[in-house]
Amino acid sequence: MPKGGALYRKWRPQKFADFVGQLHIKQTVINAVVNDRIAHAYLFAGPRGTGKTSLARLLAKAVNCEANNPSFAPLHSGATEGGDNIKKSVPGEPCGKCANCIAFDRGNFVDLIEIDAASHTSVDDVRDLIEKVNLVPSLGRYKVYIIDEVHMLSKNAFNALLKTLEEPPAHVIFVLATTEVHKLLPTVISRCQYFDFHYLSRVEVTEQLKKVTQQEGIEITQAGIELITENAEGSLRDALSMLDQAAGFGESKIDRGELAKLLGVVDSSVIQHLTQAVIDGQVVVGIDLISDVYFKGYDLNQLAKQWMNHLRELLMVKLGNISLIDRSADDKKVMTEQVSTVSVNQLVNWLQRLVESVNTYKLSHLPQLALEMAVLKCATTPAEVTAKSAPSRPASITAKSTIVTANPPKSSTKNIAEFWPQLCDRLEVTNPATGALLKSSSAVIDNGKLVVELPSDFLKQVMSKSTNHQVVLAGLAELGVSDMAVEYRVVRESGAVAAVGNVFDIM
Repeated sequence: MPKGGALYRKWRPQKFADFVGQLHIKQTVINAVVNDRIAHAYLFAGPRGTGKTSLARLLAKAVNCEANNPSFAPLHSGATEGGDNIKKSVPGEPCGKCANCIAFDRGNFVDLIEIDAASHTSVDDVRDLIEKVNLVPSLGRYKVYIIDEVHMLSKNAFNALLKTLEEPPAHVIFVLATTEVHKLLPTVISRCQYFDFHYLSRVEVTEQLKKVTQQEGIEITQAGIELITENAEGSLRDALSMLDQAAGFGESKIDRGELAKLLGVVDSSVIQHLTQAVIDGQVVVGIDLISDVYFKGYDLNQLAKQWMNHLRELLMVKLGNISLIDRSADDKKVMTEQVSTVSVNQLVNWLQRLVESVNTYKLSHLPQLALEMAVLKCATTPAEVTAKSAPSRPASITAKSTIVTANPPKSSTKNIAEFWPQLCDRLEVTNPATGALLKSSSAVIDNGKLVVELPSDFLKQVMSKSTNHQVVLAGLAELGVSDMAVEYRVVRESGAVAAVGNVFDIM
């Protein structure tokens, strides 16, 4: 294995046994090599970093390995390094000893032609390729053309390639790789053996990362590896790139908190706290969490993406499909606790509101606005949550709705301690966003007016809007409190932000 360089290049597999994942495709390719039933064109489609190009290169290496082609006598036959014995015990595997395998490992096998379709999109590029196709291989049995991101070719370029793709010379193999197979013409797909690559499982990525860190001497905690796996999203190449970045972080052992800051990703515990704030109807806590993430320099788009995925996984757990969730045992335990207090309809509504908010406010000059509005729309306190049944959670995400009476009401016939909880409960049903916001605020009677105390100017502006104000007045009227004016006041509590900051101390 070569020294130095990017890890994902250094750890590119040189034999099928080293290839991670995609067992259904790998075995099919090996069988084709063993039985000498090589197709003239293959189509490898799937997400980035899942092994499409790596498997294509292994196919090219295996079909040109002299040990796999004993009847084929190239001009340089016998020119091996490490001895003339190139027999091997694993059928279909490249031997790694013949001249062709050695040329592959060194990166100078001339009969392997890799083309980046993103930079060779024109019909002239394809015509140049077609002209060279008829030339016989210089070293191996086959000339192998790997066309990466093939969907980037223009329509005219595809049409020029179709005839050759359908009936190429016997010494030519095409391997087309793409992340967007839906952009390919049906006539192209029909001319290839089509293989669909899947995201790698977390177990597969984690085990490979452990192997790499051990052999590379990279010191990183198990929690750090798990964080990389979480954010790689099934892409081994992305995982190795993040590990490469972490390896240059410092000489000490890398832990999860340091790695989260380095990679600019939000720790899953923050997503769990944000979700719990919404479940408990703690609007202020949720907004403070978003603000803290933003001012610490984290990407709010990444936060929205992670939160959306977390809510989707909660929905799967609620529907009884926890086996579909690729998470640690601790994460699954938290998810199980969270879904015990919410319904399927609530989770569906939260996902819809989060998507709507992100799509509506993504062009706003306030990056945090989309997520703040999502919290406002989603935050409710389910009736079934009680002090006995609610799961334990850090004190930093606990908020209370306080009621303070300063100057008794002069004209109201009802006491605030009676109608304020009733108002919050009523609005929570008729207008969940407004009701949740009122439950996380406080209220006082001042000179005969009902003053709603809010923790920020932003929330004051939201509640002062005519539509929200009328909702509050209508709710009061239904409770028989129609002779009281309502005002909104900003009251900042010094401990609010500090408490939320404790959540990030664990990162």
